[in-house]
Amino acid sequence: MFLWLWTWIRCTLCDVKMKVHPVVYFLFKTLVALTLALIFIGVPAGVYYQRVHGIGFGVKEALEKALSSPLIEVSIAHLSLDPFLGLVARDLRIKERVNSHNTLASINRLSVSLNLGELMLRRFVVESLSLRQANASIPILKSHDGRRVEIHNIQAEIILLGDSLRLSSFEAVVAGIQVRLNGEIQNPFTFQIPTPQQNKGMTDDPPPPVEAFFNTLSELSFPSARPVVSATFAVNASKPESLRISNLAVTCPKVERQGLSLSDLKLKGEYAEGKLSLSVIELKDKDGSLEASGEWDTNSAQARLSLRTNLNAAPLLAAFTPGSEEKDEPSFESAPHIDAEVTADFTQPDGGLHVIGNFLAPDITYKGITFREVGFGFAWASQCLHLRDISIQATRGSFSGNLWIAPGDYRLEAQTSIPPTDLSSLMDRPTREFLEKMQVADLPEITISLRTPKLDFAAMKGSGHLKLGKTSMRGAWIDSGEADLEIEDSCVTYKDILITTGPGKGTGSFAYDVGRQEVRFSNIRSTLVPTEVLMWIDPNIAKTISPYRFRSNPSVSLEGKVHMRTATKNNLTIQVESPAGMDYDLLGKTLTFGKTSAKVLVIGNRVDARVTRAPIMDGEVTLQADVSIDPKNPVFSANVQLERVNFSKLTQLYFDYADSKGVVSGQYNFTTRMGDEEMMTGNGNIRIEDGNVFAIPVLGPFSTIIGAILPGVAYNTARFATADFTVADKKINTKNVEIVGSGFTMFGDGDIYFLTGDLDMDMRLNAQGVPGIVFFPVSKLFSYHSDGTFSNPKWSPKIIPRLPVFGGPKKPAPNTP
Repeated sequence: MFLWLWTWIRCTLCDVKMKVHPVVYFLFKTLVALTLALIFIGVPAGVYYQRVHGIGFGVKEALEKALSSPLIEVSIAHLSLDPFLGLVARDLRIKERVNSHNTLASINRLSVSLNLGELMLRRFVVESLSLRQANASIPILKSHDGRRVEIHNIQAEIILLGDSLRLSSFEAVVAGIQVRLNGEIQNPFTFQIPTPQQNKGMTDDPPPPVEAFFNTLSELSFPSARPVVSATFAVNASKPESLRISNLAVTCPKVERQGLSLSDLKLKGEYAEGKLSLSVIELKDKDGSLEASGEWDTNSAQARLSLRTNLNAAPLLAAFTPGSEEKDEPSFESAPHIDAEVTADFTQPDGGLHVIGNFLAPDITYKGITFREVGFGFAWASQCLHLRDISIQATRGSFSGNLWIAPGDYRLEAQTSIPPTDLSSLMDRPTREFLEKMQVADLPEITISLRTPKLDFAAMKGSGHLKLGKTSMRGAWIDSGEADLEIEDSCVTYKDILITTGPGKGTGSFAYDVGRQEVRFSNIRSTLVPTEVLMWIDPNIAKTISPYRFRSNPSVSLEGKVHMRTATKNNLTIQVESPAGMDYDLLGKTLTFGKTSAKVLVIGNRVDARVTRAPIMDGEVTLQADVSIDPKNPVFSANVQLERVNFSKLTQLYFDYADSKGVVSGQYNFTTRMGDEEMMTGNGNIRIEDGNVFAIPVLGPFSTIIGAILPGVAYNTARFATADFTVADKKINTKNVEIVGSGFTMFGDGDIYFLTGDLDMDMRLNAQGVPGIVFFPVSKLFSYHSDGTFSNPKWSPKIIPRLPVFGGPKKPAPNTP
């Protein structure tokens, strides 16, 4: 291009008739050539040089001084001249003069327009600043390497007119938000940077609201488009309180956070004379919307907010509750409705926050439990929360009441008919395990009033009333129950108890002492079945007395205590009076007692049961049992004394033989293990009187034997017999059976296997009087042995041949041809 231009000039000059001196003509041509060379070679080379190395000659330092003020210092890393943008400053750093380590902002590129008139006078006066696709970084911490707010894609036009700075346009992406501003700042260089009071221990951390804002902002995502913030402002920098913001608007099509999705965010407002007014606050989710308005007066440090919302609360709780697990989050089938009025007074130490409103949720499901029509009014002031007129409908029953929560003061007034078993998933594991053993057929009625300085059962005090319908514990049912409640010192005391089951009822009081881990009973009077009552108290004790079955409800009195963890601390006295008698299982058979009086002592992990002179089988029995309730050592021992019990009924019960006669007395002391009774061990004695001993199946054959040996006494019944015995290895062993009849005495010993009825016994016959003297030398010849059973003994002589005269069988008749 340069050659073409030079050729055109030469041709043009040649066609013109020369009228000038040749020297002048030569100088003119040389000057034109140099000018063209400067334009097309020098200027690009100069521009390239200054873009790489920057403008020198003190220009950069002069511009830094022009941009600085008494309070801030501007440093430029590189200054160049752009033919289209003018002066371009790169990598600017803006710092405090008093604290040069505190970088207020860093800007990657800034275009500067200077006043040419002042420049001719060698003074740098900035007329305007332009930012195109610039980026900036502003720290929110004082430390050099602290957290910073990144600003990208800055497009801005700043005009300086005397003492005024006009921001004709500003658009940038600040922390992911599109910001659009315009406005004017008067006296910009008089702005005083706020300096916090230098207190001992002060850190460089940002204020908590700032930190919380940026933390929350970093967790938000905007899938449709960035939110847009726009505003127009005006302020006198020497009077920051003069700031005015008009046309403030915030819009966002959609915002998401941890599963929470909100749409159509709108905010409109203005700021003037220290008051921020937000006339419109709106947002929506798939179920509902939030509408609010409010204002904040910075002069009086007071704020107000009115809101109405039916947003789905579950995603909000999940998104803004740290560490929450999905299974523990409440879910809402329909969005709850909330109306609230919020005021704050930031001159107060606690912020002066006051909230009043109403909450209504059609249904809430929490930990598998569904609550319907959950509603209450709420108020918060001075760190005190009051929930009034609480109303909750559950699957079974309802709850109503008032709750007060304040520092050092918690109060609850409530009425409920919700069965506690329906709320077990809300409880801790020990409580859940307890409730799993309970069944509630009829809804309870519970009224409670509690007050405590802290959320600790040990500090609670209160009272109430409990009314139960048909309810069971460990399978033991009651028809109804009612009691007054008192709660204090980790103890729930049930007073004026009235429990009914069929014709029986129970009264008295008991205390469930969680602190001491014991249940205390006082003045309990009951006509309930003892086993069923004890199933509510301690299943081990109930199992111990389960063999005692009363034919009608007995009268029971109860005093003492049962320890919930350490059985050795038990101390309980039970007195039983049963006019209709009771049944008792012994060795697989049921003994039927008449009018019975018994006393049961629970001392430590042992139960001492005493039955005093209960009628049985036309006689009387006294029983004292010692039973261990230790599951690891279920030992059971007893001492049984019989007095003139019908012997025929006794043999009918245990040996299925009813032809025995007379009465039996005796004593039996034994020890065994629960569930392993056949291995019992013991000892005792027995005496049979006023009967026909030979009517006993095991001795019946001796009636014929005696008649063969001592004629005339065959049918003379033996009416008296005694024996001492021991029990072990599933058998009864005796060594001194003695049977006394008219004219004879029998002595015996051996074993009776009480489970099978098998015998292994020997008997010896001695005659009395003259026959006794005659037969004494050979008395041992009249010894017999049995290896049969109790009902079929199969007695046979031990020494004498088996002749009929000695009790043996008759010889068979010889066969005839």
